[in-house]
Amino acid sequence: AGIKKEYSGHHHLLIDVDELPDMSQPIPADKNHVHFGRGQTEVELELTKGEHTLQLLLGDFRHIPHSPPIYSKKIRITVD
Repeated sequence: AGIKKEYSGHHHLLIDVDELPDMSQPIPADKNHVHFGRGQTEVELELTKGEHTLQLLLGDFRHIPHSPPIYSKKIRITVD
């Protein structure tokens, strides 16, 4: 993140997000949009009990999704 380099970017973890964000704008930074701009490969989350969804979305150095966008399938998890 923060370095303009062709074919590069970083992950953003979308937590319980119903729809992908606006692909022409920076991905928000809040409790539902976790940025991995320092090259992190893991995170420890504290989620409430129940069902949650997780999805990855790649963004460029400005946190704007690539064109075409690169994102994972959404997965559902259950926290006991």
